[in-house]
Amino acid sequence: MASPWQEECLAARVQENESLADLLAPAMALRPDKVAIIFEDRKISYREMDEAGNRIANALLELGIKSGERVAMHIDNRPEFIFGFLGIMRAGAVLVPTNVMYTAPEMKHILGDSGARAVIVQDEFEEKILGLDLPSLEFIIGLENPQNPNSNCLSDMMLMAGAGTPDIKRNPAEVAIIQYTSGTTGQPKGAMVSDDNIMAVLRNTTDMPGSLESLENDSTLLTLPLFHAYALDLGITRTFLSVQTMVLFSRFDAVKVFEAFEKPKITMFYGAPPMYFAFVNTPDCAKSDSSSLRGAFSGAAPLPVVTMEQFKELTGVQISEGYGLSETAPTLSSNMAGPVNKPGSVGPPIREVEIKIVDEEGKEVAEGEVGEIKAKGPNIFLGYWNLPEETAKALIEGWFFTGDMGRFDEDGYLYIVDRKKDMIVVSGFNVYPIELENVILRHPKIIDCAVIGVPDEYQGESVKACIVLAPGETIDYEEFEAYCREQMAAFKVPKMMTIRKELPKNATGKVLKRVIREEEGGITKATT
Repeated sequence: MASPWQEECLAARVQENESLADLLAPAMALRPDKVAIIFEDRKISYREMDEAGNRIANALLELGIKSGERVAMHIDNRPEFIFGFLGIMRAGAVLVPTNVMYTAPEMKHILGDSGARAVIVQDEFEEKILGLDLPSLEFIIGLENPQNPNSNCLSDMMLMAGAGTPDIKRNPAEVAIIQYTSGTTGQPKGAMVSDDNIMAVLRNTTDMPGSLESLENDSTLLTLPLFHAYALDLGITRTFLSVQTMVLFSRFDAVKVFEAFEKPKITMFYGAPPMYFAFVNTPDCAKSDSSSLRGAFSGAAPLPVVTMEQFKELTGVQISEGYGLSETAPTLSSNMAGPVNKPGSVGPPIREVEIKIVDEEGKEVAEGEVGEIKAKGPNIFLGYWNLPEETAKALIEGWFFTGDMGRFDEDGYLYIVDRKKDMIVVSGFNVYPIELENVILRHPKIIDCAVIGVPDEYQGESVKACIVLAPGETIDYEEFEAYCREQMAAFKVPKMMTIRKELPKNATGKVLKRVIREEEGGITKATT
């Protein structure tokens, strides 16, 4: 049941043909002077954020940006990213968010592939863009002090632009964001996500039966990269649609984030597994008061159960894990959608989403059996930008084939077993790396782990564990093997172990298994 505040927000929303351009409608109707963003020493009200979005939209329209044209953003976690997001939506354009850690060649691929006509870029990142030869890219827009005299300056453009709402109507069924996938299997692909896709997730998660009530004085802390679907499609939109205050961090620091929980009394936190891992392994975090925290959410990568247990011991808060992809805007299932929170599970499907577990022939498997996860619902993306063949492989008769392996329990809760391409086959037996990693991470000396398959002349594949040790610890294979044999079937026990200083990860902490396989002699499998 929705809380009174949720009902007020719902009543203030634009219901007919609702689009992301209307995201601030509840705030402007109910609390326009409420603080929307706290960033470092800046406090920005909803009224100020609304005006900034309008000014950017009008500035883009004055450049000649037309509806449906692509505008990229290459900005770190700062308010200007959110202003730009609102402005691009209100100008009727398509947002292409980009990873600020991308190099110039990576940016060339995304800007060229998307055909972006303009890019709004943080000044210190502008050099990556300036040397790119891209016929479609007409406008480079720096934030305050562009390095190139030929670049536009966003702050100057905003001063000169009008503050009124542009007379542009978005078609919410058409593409709003081209969200490039993380590139874990090769060149990033642009997932086309519509306003309708994102609004469907918000509509079906805001008042879930197991959801924490959204209260008027809630504050959300967001340090996830804003360019990522988890932060952009869910963190930003849900916070502002509920008229909450967002405390925005440009960089994750476990101690500083925990200190921020105390003031201004953070109640909600959206995180990824490496963040929770850092919290529970940083002794100074225990010195801060986290008693105001009511909700902690995890996504983007699997969360080890042991980390979840340790976080609850530290804060008293049970992390709610969910599951989704860039292609699903981004949520398919959540523990908040069920009557209980089951550690190790990503919960039942959210409303209006149907999930099935199927075998190699596409036939649904029995309860408890492992198969590929496919999903259908109003949040399923429109396809991959300029990749009709890839789209046809992923979208079949309205079903999105995720490439992830999972199973349902007797209560309809989904468990992610692994990526289809990461599954290891040992003498005909399926071995799922996530299962092994959860066991290995319980070893007191091991703080991070990735399991891969390597070629084996007799078994087809063997299991190899790449581990990271806690500071000052040592371990040999005999000790490691003895521990594993106590915890898992013999065919699952890693035949090999390597000790690494760290594991390669993307911006949200997802382990890059492709990179590890290349470095460790693993088997590379095609994505199906």
